[in-house]
Amino acid sequence: MLDQLSPVAPARVRVVLLPIGQIKRARFLSFVERLRPENVVQLGDISPDGRPHRNGAELDRVPYRGNNRRSVNGNGPPKPEHNLRELYQDLEDVRDRYPKGLVHQLLLFDYVHASSAGSLPEGLIPVPPPAECRRTTMKTIMCDISSLLLAEMTTLAKSLQALNTIESPNQSQLNRQYNGTAWQLGQAEMASRRNSQYSLPGSNSRSGSPAGSTDRSHVRMSMPAQLRSADSNSSTPSARPSTPNNGLQSELPTTFDQIVGSNSVDARNSQRTIPARLANAESVRDTSRDRVPVQGFGPGSVSERSRNIGKGRIGIVIGSLYLQAGRWMDALKELTEAGTIAKYNLDHLWHAKALDYILVSMLMLAWTGMDFQIPQICYASAEKAPQSSTPGEPKGLTSSRLVSLQNLTLLLPELLDRILNLYARSANNTGESLPQFPYSESAIRFSKLLTVIHLAGGALDDDVLQLLVVATPFKKRPNILPPRLNIRPTRTEIIATLFRAFPASSSPEFISLVDRTIVLSGIASILGLLGYYRKKAMVMRELVSVLIPGLVQARIKGAAEMGVHPAAGLAALNSVNGHTNGASALDLGEGDVENGVDTFLGLLSQTYGVVTSAGNPGQNEAQNDSNEAAIMRIMENATVRLFGGQNLKLDVLRSCINLSEALPDFHGVLRFTADLLRTAGSGVAPGPRSDDASPSMTREEQVRLATNISRTLAAARPLGVKDLAAEYWDEFLTNPFIYNPFLRTPDNAAVDHLLVADEGAVFRVTLQNPYEFDVEIESIKLESEGAEFESSIQKTVIGPYRTQILTISGTPKTSGQLKITGCIIRIRGCRERRFPIFEEPWSPQSAVKIKTIGVASLFKPKDRPTSTDSKALTTAPAMVPPKAVSLGLNVIDRQPVVVVKSSTLSQSAIMVLEGERRTFYITLQNLSPNTPVDLLLFSFKDSTQAPLQTALSNRDASPAELYEYELIFARKQALRWAPKNGEKPYIAPGGISTFELELLGKPGLTNATVQIDYACLGVSHNDIQDKFHTRQVSLPLTVTVNASIELARMDVLPLTGHIPRSLWAKTSTEDGDDKITPEDYCLLLLDLRNAWPSSLNVHLNIAGGGSIEEEVLPGKTSRIMFPIPRMFLEDSCAAIPALDPSRQRQFVVSTGRVSADTERTSREAFWYREEILKILHGAWSTKNEPVRKGEIELRGIRLSQRMIEAVKIDDIGIDIFVGGGLPGDFEHFVLTDNFAELKVKISNRMTGPIYPLLRIQPSLRSQSHNASLDLTRKLVWNGILQQSLPPIPGKESIEVSIGMTAHCRGEFEVSASIEEARLHDPLHEEGNKEGTARPRANTRTMMDAVLGTKERRIWHSREPCLIVVKDEESSDDDDD
Repeated sequence: MLDQLSPVAPARVRVVLLPIGQIKRARFLSFVERLRPENVVQLGDISPDGRPHRNGAELDRVPYRGNNRRSVNGNGPPKPEHNLRELYQDLEDVRDRYPKGLVHQLLLFDYVHASSAGSLPEGLIPVPPPAECRRTTMKTIMCDISSLLLAEMTTLAKSLQALNTIESPNQSQLNRQYNGTAWQLGQAEMASRRNSQYSLPGSNSRSGSPAGSTDRSHVRMSMPAQLRSADSNSSTPSARPSTPNNGLQSELPTTFDQIVGSNSVDARNSQRTIPARLANAESVRDTSRDRVPVQGFGPGSVSERSRNIGKGRIGIVIGSLYLQAGRWMDALKELTEAGTIAKYNLDHLWHAKALDYILVSMLMLAWTGMDFQIPQICYASAEKAPQSSTPGEPKGLTSSRLVSLQNLTLLLPELLDRILNLYARSANNTGESLPQFPYSESAIRFSKLLTVIHLAGGALDDDVLQLLVVATPFKKRPNILPPRLNIRPTRTEIIATLFRAFPASSSPEFISLVDRTIVLSGIASILGLLGYYRKKAMVMRELVSVLIPGLVQARIKGAAEMGVHPAAGLAALNSVNGHTNGASALDLGEGDVENGVDTFLGLLSQTYGVVTSAGNPGQNEAQNDSNEAAIMRIMENATVRLFGGQNLKLDVLRSCINLSEALPDFHGVLRFTADLLRTAGSGVAPGPRSDDASPSMTREEQVRLATNISRTLAAARPLGVKDLAAEYWDEFLTNPFIYNPFLRTPDNAAVDHLLVADEGAVFRVTLQNPYEFDVEIESIKLESEGAEFESSIQKTVIGPYRTQILTISGTPKTSGQLKITGCIIRIRGCRERRFPIFEEPWSPQSAVKIKTIGVASLFKPKDRPTSTDSKALTTAPAMVPPKAVSLGLNVIDRQPVVVVKSSTLSQSAIMVLEGERRTFYITLQNLSPNTPVDLLLFSFKDSTQAPLQTALSNRDASPAELYEYELIFARKQALRWAPKNGEKPYIAPGGISTFELELLGKPGLTNATVQIDYACLGVSHNDIQDKFHTRQVSLPLTVTVNASIELARMDVLPLTGHIPRSLWAKTSTEDGDDKITPEDYCLLLLDLRNAWPSSLNVHLNIAGGGSIEEEVLPGKTSRIMFPIPRMFLEDSCAAIPALDPSRQRQFVVSTGRVSADTERTSREAFWYREEILKILHGAWSTKNEPVRKGEIELRGIRLSQRMIEAVKIDDIGIDIFVGGGLPGDFEHFVLTDNFAELKVKISNRMTGPIYPLLRIQPSLRSQSHNASLDLTRKLVWNGILQQSLPPIPGKESIEVSIGMTAHCRGEFEVSASIEEARLHDPLHEEGNKEGTARPRANTRTMMDAVLGTKERRIWHSREPCLIVVKDEESSDDDDD
């Protein structure tokens, strides 16, 4: 539809396209598109009318514009059962409905008329299908219709010449039209013109339609002015025949061109006010029409002035016909003459109309590129007119089109203002006041003309003319943001002119509802072009307030006509007419409502900063619901929320809802109700400590809006309204942030969510509703990407102001990577859409740097791209967008399902004794009929693991304690699988398998769980390259562990002197006591207590073949003593190892502040304890049935320093004996005064050498310390008792001999000690060998820090050498 408020609208011919028959809208629009390219017709292409006396004159090749207005239901071919006569009758009905139309034609699209069928009735034009149409077919049809139009315009001009005058449109006429008594004469003449156009043989002309026609256009003040004939008293005009009946046909002008006359130019001068053609027309009038009163006759009389006014008005109307016929130069001349008459006779209204048409004529001439001159009538005074515009100067000689355009541009503001002032001055004349709508229409047209010139920079050029005439937009969009103070006309002047069009009164008698709507819409359109968005919003809001009462009244009227209740009348009427959005409330087309009312209300909402949806829910285009689009909507909504006043936004939306309800427009009601809820909402994802997320409206209004949505859906359902859905008002519907202060953030990289193909899984979706009413979810399902996935559909109701958890099941169909990206949800009254997943709380942060304020923040263009030279400038984003997440899943191939079918344990409970091992069996069944189980992994959990884990995590535990914990945790598990020889875990599809498990009784064991991980790999275990996934089945057990044999106490004692034979009898050793010496053995004492109420047999095994058997009575403690070999350790201070690979380090020391001596003692105790445990093994068994047996836990032994000294063998061995004896002999006999040789054997058991310093200490036996050292005259020796010895290499020994002589009898004890003369430094020696000292790791420093600085050591002989000195005589006596 072309703009009816265009500045050149008077130069256009209005064409209304209507359908005949029930035709779909799409087909009708296709026919309109075939006609649209030919809406401009060249006058030179039009053939003369073939009817008698209808030949057109020679016309210029100047086009005219047609104003196409679509109808309500569409256009297209009629129903197949319609014949041509019925079609002609339909055409007659259209003529009755639109009697003011000059031409009524019926186009038969896709119809080929056969020549044998005869001629078609008049008014029916066949249009062949597109395949049979030539390039000029449609153009020829439009030219033929244009020829008829020009002929009818000729008839109309003749009828105008027969009139004395034309009444001016005024408000009283409008009131009479509302009362149904106006336009009778005009309708009769229109009917006569129709009859003159088509006169069938033998038929009389039909009378015009009644004055009370239902055509709404009858009361429109934008229609042509009412015509008044000389016989104005006639109330029932008769139809005029096709030709005049006065017998003077030859003297009448027969064409529109003949009205002007060939000598009109010569006859036209400044002194003549009546054109010659009008005088000729008056000669054929009825004599009764020429009767005038004699009184007051003559120049300057009242009658003469009235006749001149009438002639001037008729000339202006004829000039408007020239304007619409495309003869703009003739129109300019005719309008100039008629306007001059109106000016001199003070006919202000018609004077202004003549100036208006003159301006349009000049614009059309300028658009065609023709030269023109501005008439002198356009200037307020002759002094302001250019010199070249004098009447006597020939036209076109000195004038130039560019000069004329420039002069017209300068003249326009004054000319337009003068026209509006003349309209206003016309109110001073009685009955000559211009109604509000034509006045407002003219003011809007003038303002639009000034606006286009202003946007073009103040110049009236070809681009401006193209935009005005053919609506060709500017090549470059004007920038209206900066001030345009130097451009004339200024925006202030345009606004002053525009607001003169604003209706002063809202009374229906002053201006109709439709006219007021058109005026306000035109004002708002121009304000938008000028960039005054706030003023535009105010006008649009005024428009909404105007429409609502009118629509309510239309509802009541429509209900009264249909005989239904007013609340449903208009809705039912819309349903009958096929409308779903209130099109008939304003008598508009379906497309007009879709592209008008919805767009208008949407623009109004946007101007006020309403948080609205991106698109119209009623559109068929798919909405973009991707993560990026959703985040963009959230950011845009957050930006819009910061703009404007909240209360004002809500008021505007309430007005939009009221307007939609008044139409009624069901889509609009839902849309703006959702926008109201969205605008009132906070638009945040609430967090644990965020602000209140509740909407900024009362609970009652929220409930009312929710009820309004339900009521609208209920009202639309019986009417068959389809695709009725709004946009949901909360983007954060799914997965809001749920705060848990005790929940640690999981490591997403380590989490691997697994699903199995063709097996269901359950998902938990959290939904939020920050509003105070229930939200009914009709359907919700999961959206996925990747592997094929089938989600179940759930429905629920979210309560007011809460978060709610909903479980949704789904089944993956194939293996691969699966990603859950969101939920597809349909809320009642809203369209089904996708919602992303937001897990983190989010709230908008206002921008610190403000770049734009006011309405410009909404309508500003996109930011310019950043140049490459501005890399150093970094600005923080004004608002951080929310982050949408997805749930990544890994779908594996189909896997078997295994269950525990049975076990040999009664009720999965068992009782054992400490150290006892019991076996039981479990039977597994594979429920999968097709998938076998080829991988079975057994793992176990028990109640002792948690305390062990706690103890292992204790940072204060010593290395020895940690070793014990790890040993029990790793090597003394409570449960283990005991596979048979060659047994491979496998369960056939649908089969069963039995497995043997073993349970160990441990202190603290109360419950255990058998966990079996299984899978179907399909390949050998050695061929597995990638990671695989298993399932798990478990069997919980209840365990009772009772005490058996407990280690109560232990001790280690050294052996000295002779060892009784009975001690070795218990060990059952095969070796005799000849090889046993106190130097090689020590005595171990164990106190074993029987805590079981039955006797238990204890069996101790000793490395080397010894064993001890003993029975321990119930509740009794038995002490067992037996010798064990003493032990030598190469490095008794070695670091305590760690069984856990994660704790294995080069140096493991005790935590805390521990001295070096304590650390050495702890390590020695650990290693000697380990050596003792290696040679001991204890077991117990019951004597009675049932037979039970188990192991004795001996790791409870602890060694003190005294026990360590008893069990260990020193690094340096010192043996003292007398020549002739053997090392290790208890006694050595020496004679007095005889020479003897004392030998000391030093053995180095270490691997490294030693630098010894030997000290020999002889003393008297059984004497006090001071007396024992007094050896004067008792014992003499040859040499010194303290001497330095050469280095002794590792694993070697040396002997040192000293001569001695005893002078008296007695018993002497000789002890010896070895002290390191200096420390052995292997690094220093190695450096000397290589010749250069190379840097090494600072191992010595670290060792010194742990065990203290290494010092010189000293070793003493374990037992002194006993020398018994006898006299030789006594020796002989003894021998005897």
